[in-house]
Amino acid sequence: MASTQSVQSGFLPPFASVVAPSPAESLPGVDMAAVFHAEEVSRSRVFYLAILVIVAVTGSFSPLLAGEVWLRAINGAACVGVCAIALVALLVLRKPSRYSRAVAATIGCLGVGIGITIIYYIGVFSAGAMLLALAVYFYGTSHSTLVARSVYATIAGLYLLVSIGVASRLIPDLSLFHTRGIDPFTPWFQVIMSQVNFALIFYLARSTRRAGERAVERVRDANLQVRKRDALLAEAQGELARVEGAGQGRFTGETIGRYELGDLLGRGAMGDVYSAMSDEGVSVAVKMLHPSLLEQEENVQRFAREAQAASAVDTAHVPCVYEVGETKTGVPFLAMELLEGHDLGWHLRRSGRLAPVEVASMCEQVANALAAVRDAGIVHRDLKPGNLFLTDTIPRTWKVLDFGLSKIVEHVSSLTGEMCVGTPSYMAPEQIIGPEVDHQADLYALAAIAYRAITGVPPLSGTDIGNVLYDVLHKQPASPSDYVRIPVDVELVLAIGIAKRREDRFATVEEFASAMRAATEGSLDPATQQRGWALIKRFPWGATIDARPSVRPPK
Repeated sequence: MASTQSVQSGFLPPFASVVAPSPAESLPGVDMAAVFHAEEVSRSRVFYLAILVIVAVTGSFSPLLAGEVWLRAINGAACVGVCAIALVALLVLRKPSRYSRAVAATIGCLGVGIGITIIYYIGVFSAGAMLLALAVYFYGTSHSTLVARSVYATIAGLYLLVSIGVASRLIPDLSLFHTRGIDPFTPWFQVIMSQVNFALIFYLARSTRRAGERAVERVRDANLQVRKRDALLAEAQGELARVEGAGQGRFTGETIGRYELGDLLGRGAMGDVYSAMSDEGVSVAVKMLHPSLLEQEENVQRFAREAQAASAVDTAHVPCVYEVGETKTGVPFLAMELLEGHDLGWHLRRSGRLAPVEVASMCEQVANALAAVRDAGIVHRDLKPGNLFLTDTIPRTWKVLDFGLSKIVEHVSSLTGEMCVGTPSYMAPEQIIGPEVDHQADLYALAAIAYRAITGVPPLSGTDIGNVLYDVLHKQPASPSDYVRIPVDVELVLAIGIAKRREDRFATVEEFASAMRAATEGSLDPATQQRGWALIKRFPWGATIDARPSVRPPK
């Protein structure tokens, strides 16, 4: 028999209250384009400042240098023009968002176009041409291929035209360091070698850029792997208590009501689950409240709510409840359908993640259960991978387990002292703020589980509960594409499903499941696509945001 009903074992401890924690220091999703842009802005400030100084000094010496008056005047004007372009660039860089690819390419090409006049005055084949080599390297290391190639083409092309003109005597060489009086071959040698040097410098610059980007990507991937490992470790530690002590239990071999208890299948914070055989020979699972919890009426009520919630739902995606009773010593028990198979947590620990199409199928079946739960006036409030069970029957069916933290919506006002219950990584933000939660909390949890199943990592996780709760309120998860290649539409659906604010999410779990299916099939409707893009634009993946969820009475 497969791991039989291993997740009917109980619940993680509820959180009675939330103390405002300090911000978590977890690594957010890294926007590599933003990282490279910031690096380029920093380099550009230094480059344009250097050009401004060099050209300003050159222009200031123009009145003292040799040459025709008109040529010196043109050189001075060219120096003023390049200085003006450098100043404009520095002003633009004061607001980095304005320094786009088009702006960088325009500034570079205009600067080179005017600067070639200065090079002609100093000497086409003189050391002054080294400034062009410097520009080739600087723009060649740009993150933008458009900027790199356009400026390189401008430099190489203009210099080639001027140098050929001077070498062929079509353009008179009136420069400070002229070539008059030397043999005819030498200028042509310079023409050829200059282009070779420009090409090699450009190649070196692009290679350096690519090597730097690969290094950054490796560091980023390493950080993501560390983050993934830590998230899985925290999740595994949370699930360990559920199966700890499986085998012989305290009540193994005893008869409870009309059930003879067998092995302990799992142990949770509130109850133990045993395999059992009824007096009619039917295999069942029996959940029993820990005797130590009987002293608190709240625990008994919570156990009773699970029985009420599970028995109130008529769907194949929730285990059947056969009987609710008490032992002779007054310990409540719940006899339910014995499932054969494994929970989603087991499948994820085994395979790492699931294909989006498998996740879509899971979401559809779980949405069916949650819709029935909603129609029965119940909010589950503790959906997580350990509470979604895939049976080994044919057809294989996903079932929703553990209603111990559920709330009967009609009686929400009578239940006190439950400020924050659930599992942090899959808890909706409104659950942290207060008890007034509705079915949107279950929708959020299902979307978070879908994120976990697709990426292999919970949306937000950590070993410190306070930090995780802070992240749920104030941090966006990393982009799913940081972990796995998936269709963009799937990302958009996940972004809507795990939105911080209820009004930004889908209206129902059925709508979420339908959108997930459409996203995996490439048929997501344009309205949902636009909605997802607008949400990501307002609250980017990986960002720290101030998007406290609204608190309103549940519907």
